[in-house]
Amino acid sequence: MSGITVSRRGDRIVAIKEAACGSERAARLLIEAEVLQRVSHPGVAEYVEHQTDPMIQLVTMFAGTDTWERQPPKGLKAVRALAIVASILADLHEAKIAHGELVAAHIIRGSDQRPVLCGFGRSTPLSHESEAADLNALATLLDDMTEALNDEQRTHVGAISADLRRDSLSARGATGRLDALLSSETPATPARQVSRGVLALVAAASLGIGAIALASTTGSSAAPPLIALSSTTKMPVATSLAATTTTVLAPPATGSPTLVNQGRRYALGQPGDMAIVGDWDCDGTNTPALLRPSTGEIAIFSDWPAPEAGIAPQHILVVDGAHSLEIDDQDACIMLRVRTANGSVLIPLESI
Repeated sequence: MSGITVSRRGDRIVAIKEAACGSERAARLLIEAEVLQRVSHPGVAEYVEHQTDPMIQLVTMFAGTDTWERQPPKGLKAVRALAIVASILADLHEAKIAHGELVAAHIIRGSDQRPVLCGFGRSTPLSHESEAADLNALATLLDDMTEALNDEQRTHVGAISADLRRDSLSARGATGRLDALLSSETPATPARQVSRGVLALVAAASLGIGAIALASTTGSSAAPPLIALSSTTKMPVATSLAATTTTVLAPPATGSPTLVNQGRRYALGQPGDMAIVGDWDCDGTNTPALLRPSTGEIAIFSDWPAPEAGIAPQHILVVDGAHSLEIDDQDACIMLRVRTANGSVLIPLESI
């Protein structure tokens, strides 16, 4: 990441790019500043500010110390990371933005190794030509970073790359095919006991960004992506908690809580809901929990959704008067503390 200074501004760590006015680099920095001001995405460098006097300066939130040029992902990790890059690129294209120079040097290894795109100095409004250039660049990344795969895996990746180059596959389509490849290579795990209930977790096809949607209205629509779930079985928990009845899943409303997991943003529930993430069953994996204060309903999920797939929550609980969720980590395995007007209820989910 040459030519970049890392600094602290208040309580924030930022990355600073500078260039003399009138230089080619300065022109690129101004283009990048304009693009980043328009984009708010967990997979894109976050704009802080820029200035034009006495020199051009672009300030973004610090995302990581290395790029893929220096430390590229390898093997199936590369496929997983490239699926995220393809999803980010698809989101940009749907916003009518072409990256313009999608190379390894412009992909930062962010937190949890998730990719963050930067280097938007050659970005342009999306056109057929600029989209094709981005897709060709994505194909080059696929070719260069998957050499460690076995022959069968490389054949699948090569087919995706070829389709990108011949302009017969979009970035969104590439995301789906890479996700499918990952699914076929992931060892199967025993199915968990899932209590059917009023909530469901679903990945939205639009924008390629997963969505966790919770609806409180009853109904029986079968039109995708709606999913109807019901429960008639009481939960084996404290007497103040019980399962509820039929509800229909609907797309998340504007203003819903959002979570980010492995570079993808998930919209959770509806405005007024509250969401947190924790290792609820002490298996080493953090997943969402959601509270709807208007009803006291609490949904505990055991996984994150794959694109165009839906899963039911592991547990559905109701706590009368619940208004917030907290993590209680005094023991080896965390517990969920539900705050009410009269105090709180501590729920050891591992034992449910």
